Amino acid sequence: MGSTHPTRLSFLRRMRDEGWRFDRPVWESDTRGVGRAVYRATGPERCYALVAFVHDLPDAMRSDRVIATARDATFALFDGMPTEDDLTRLQAKLPLQEAGRISPRAPNSPPRSRPRCSPSG
Repeated sequence: MGSTHPTRLSFLRRMRDEGWRFDRPVWESDTRGVGRAVYRATGPERCYALVAFVHDLPDAMRSDRVIATARDATFALFDGMPTEDDLTRLQAKLPLQEAGRISPRAPNSPPRSRPRCSPSG
């Protein structure tokens, strides 16, 4: 919220001055709104992607609790542009975020270099 204050350190001003670009390279949604999207922010040195998944959650599974067993939507902030393999892994793992994602049966992927972002993908 501090980005609206007119200071030289303002987050939005810095992004504007550095020429950050924003796009949505992935948008897959059915008629009910269930699907996935990737919103990308590309800066002078790197990019970040907000990966979003919308799930068909039956009414019986809905809860107003912060810690729930299922969610309408799940999100991840991704360093770089996710590959198709990354999206598949995230789609399977993000709904399990409350239980954690590290276990002997489902270890996290090893660190690797992320592909550089380009305006076209």
